[in-house]
Amino acid sequence: MNYKLTLLIILSASLLLGIIYIIIIPPWQSPDEPTHFEYVKVLAEGAPPWAPQPRPDLQKTIIASLDRHNYWEYVWVERPSPLPATFRESPFLFAAPTQIGKNPPLYYLLSSLVLRLSPSRSVEGELYRLRIVSLIFSILTVGVVWASAAEIFGSSSPIPPAAAGITALLPQFMVIGTSVSPDPAINLIGAVSIYLVLRCQRIGFTLSRILILILCYGVGLMVNYKLLILIPVLPGVGIIHLCFHRDRISSLKILVLWSGGLATIILLAYSGLVWYFPEIARIFVVRVNMLYLTLSSFLGGNTPLPANHWHWFNSELFKSFWLKYGWLKYELPLIIYLILKIASLAALAGIGIFVVRWITRFDKLTRRGKEGVLTLLLYAAVALGAYYLFWGIKGANTTTQARHLFVVMPAWSILFIFGWCQLFPARFQKKVSIGLLSGFGILNIIAIFHILSTYGIN
Repeated sequence: MNYKLTLLIILSASLLLGIIYIIIIPPWQSPDEPTHFEYVKVLAEGAPPWAPQPRPDLQKTIIASLDRHNYWEYVWVERPSPLPATFRESPFLFAAPTQIGKNPPLYYLLSSLVLRLSPSRSVEGELYRLRIVSLIFSILTVGVVWASAAEIFGSSSPIPPAAAGITALLPQFMVIGTSVSPDPAINLIGAVSIYLVLRCQRIGFTLSRILILILCYGVGLMVNYKLLILIPVLPGVGIIHLCFHRDRISSLKILVLWSGGLATIILLAYSGLVWYFPEIARIFVVRVNMLYLTLSSFLGGNTPLPANHWHWFNSELFKSFWLKYGWLKYELPLIIYLILKIASLAALAGIGIFVVRWITRFDKLTRRGKEGVLTLLLYAAVALGAYYLFWGIKGANTTTQARHLFVVMPAWSILFIFGWCQLFPARFQKKVSIGLLSGFGILNIIAIFHILSTYGIN
C-alpha cells in the first residue's frame, strides 16, 4: 500500500477515535480540566498573559457546571451543599486550585484565541471546543511519530505506520490528548524536537537546522516547563552523533558550535524573561528549585519512603501509562494490565537483544538505524529518569501520572515496535506490526466500553 495513503488512513482513524473519546469522557473528567479551562477563559476575556489572576466569578460558574455533570460522584467525594464559590473552597480541587502561575502562558494564550472567535452559550460548549483543539495537536503528534520512524528505518519499512498506529491506539495518550490541557501541545513539540534531531542525524547538522531545533525548544518551554527535561538530552545526542560519524572532521566543530550556541541562547532568553517577564521566569525557578530540594532531601537521608513505596509507584506509573482514566480513579481489569506487562517485557527483551547484537557486532541494522535507536533510548531513559527523580523520591502522598512521559512519545512507540521486531526474523516485521496494531485495536475497544460502563453512558 502507498505509504501516503496508509498515513492518511491512520490520521483519519486517529480523528475518529479522538472524537469518540471527546464524547465519552464527561465534562471536567480529565485531570485539571477545570483549572486549565479557567486559565484559558481568563485570557480570552482580556487578561494580560504575563500577569493573569484567578477569577472567583468564573470559578463559581465552572463549579456550577461541575455539579450539573456529576463531578463530585465521579471523583468519589460527597457533593458539597451549598456549592462552594471558589476552587480553594471546593473538595478535591482545593489541593491544586489554579494553573495560573504554575505553567507558562503560550498554550493558554493560543487556546484563548479559539474562544475569542465566536461566543458560546455555555462553558461546556467552550470546553468541548478546546478539547477539539487538543485533538488536533494529538493527531499531528501521530504524524510526527510516523515521520520520526521513517527517518530511522525509511518510509518503506512497516515500523513507521505501526509506531504511528499504536500511538493513536494507546488509550491513555488519546484520553489525555483530547483533554483541555497543555499536555497535547507539549507532546507535539516534544515529538517535533525528536524528529528534528533524527533528521539532522540523517542529513547532517547545520547552523540553520540547529537554530530551528533551538527555536523548537524555546517554543516548547513557553508552552510547558516539562520540556526542561529534554535539555540534558542534547549533549548526549551530540556524543552519539560523533561516535557514529568520526570520519567527519566537521562534526566536532558543529557539536561545539551547537553546544555554545544553545547555552548562549538559553542564557539570553532566560535573562530576557527575568528582565521583562519575571512572573514567567519564576515558574522555571520554582520547578528547578523543587527538584533541587527533593534531591537534597533524599540524598541527605531526610526523605523516608513508605513501605512498599517502589512497588506502588511502579505499578501506578505502569497503569497510568496505558489507561487510568478520570482523575486517576478508574482502572482496567487487572488481567489486562498483566497482559500489557508481558507485552512490555517482550519489547524490552527485544531491545536487550538489539543492544547485545550491537555490542557483539552481529546486528544488521544500518548505521543510520543504530544511531536513531540509541538516540530514542537516550530520550526514553532521560524522560523516565527525570520523572523518578522529581516524583519517585518525594516520599509524600502524590498522584503518579505517566502522561508526563508522553513528551517523548516517538521514543516509546518506535522502541516498542522495534523491540518486538527484534524477537523475529526480519521477514516477519510486517506481520509483527499488523499483529501489534490489532492488539492495540482490541485494547481500545476494551477501554472504550470500560469508560462507557464507568460513566453510565448509553
